[in-house]
Amino acid sequence: MTRRLNHQTRRLLRPKTRFGRNVSFSQRHTPRTFKPNLQWVTVQVGSKRVRLQLTARQIRTLTKETSSNKLLSRLRKIVER
Repeated sequence: MTRRLNHQTRRLLRPKTRFGRNVSFSQRHTPRTFKPNLQWVTVQVGSKRVRLQLTARQIRTLTKETSSNKLLSRLRKIVER
């Protein structure tokens, strides 16, 4: 069974939009945004399946055992609520 998370818990996992500047050949600076690459993923945390919107970088770290411990611990806290 897929469980949907509410807006508050999804905001804990989602990174914010970053801001920067486009610099043209004439060195004119115009504002731009760097949006995260968000994907819908179903993740199994313990015995529960959770459907989340994660970034591509977070999905890659889930496959690595050593660096995914931090992300999995955050997911366990969210699922237990």
